[in-house]
Amino acid sequence: MDTKIQQEIKHLKYNLDLYHTSYMQELEHFEEKTQRLDFQIENCTSDVKREIIKRQKDYYQQQIDILDKNMEKNTNVINSRIALLEEKLASLREEKRSIEHNIKQLEGALERRNVNEIFDMFEHVKNALTILHEEIKSTSS
Repeated sequence: MDTKIQQEIKHLKYNLDLYHTSYMQELEHFEEKTQRLDFQIENCTSDVKREIIKRQKDYYQQQIDILDKNMEKNTNVINSRIALLEEKLASLREEKRSIEHNIKQLEGALERRNVNEIFDMFEHVKNALTILHEEIKSTSS
């Protein structure tokens, strides 16, 4: 279970990096366009054409604003999901350190008799044995 959560966290972080890269590319694209339009506005002699170019520039500025808002919103959503999964992972790791939890999980799996859970059962046995081994080791020291 915890490996699935770790994979999901890794996947979300990878997607966040891709999203940031895409954001930067789009932002650079819009900024280049606005810079070109600024140059055209400066060199334009016609008031009508200047007004049309200014509207285009305003449109690109609006697109940049939308891009920024979406970036912030999506980054916050992904980061909150990562934080939630990391909390869940920490909780699972803490539960793994509990012999009662591992025995309870084994009992449940034995009642269900689901062959697909055999490797999970081995993991719970391993966790319980590790806990017992560490307890024996600490009391003998």
